[in-house]
Amino acid sequence: MLPHRRRSARRPPGGLVLALVALTVPVALAACSEAVPNGPGSASADARSGVKGVVLLWPTCPVEGAPGSRDCGSKPADATVRVRDRSSDTEVASVRTGPDGRFRVPLRAGTYEVRAARASGTGYCAPVDVTVRPDAYTEITIRCDTGLR
Repeated sequence: MLPHRRRSARRPPGGLVLALVALTVPVALAACSEAVPNGPGSASADARSGVKGVVLLWPTCPVEGAPGSRDCGSKPADATVRVRDRSSDTEVASVRTGPDGRFRVPLRAGTYEVRAARASGTGYCAPVDVTVRPDAYTEITIRCDTGLR
């Protein structure tokens, strides 16, 4: 009988392992950083339907004062937008607005309530009921009352 030869496992070259890690980590991090909703109303990040819009602060100037002396239009709000599926009464998404107050949430077709959670400088943000249709984004505006009168 011949003596048993011990086999050693071959390791891939060190450079190959580093290259695989270098390619895998950025892809994994990018996937985790997307604001993708979860739950029954959620859709994939490449969904063709959902809701998009803007959160605005209004009014931005008190009523008293010289007319036309300053810019008193609506201003974009920094807010967290929460989406609740009306059929299951569960939150299915939560995203932050961009610096311009805009947001975009991929969703399956259905009926939702969209609200902005207390944006800075606001007293109350009115919720918006929205119906999302297949293959379309429904555009909305959420108005947040600043309390100025």
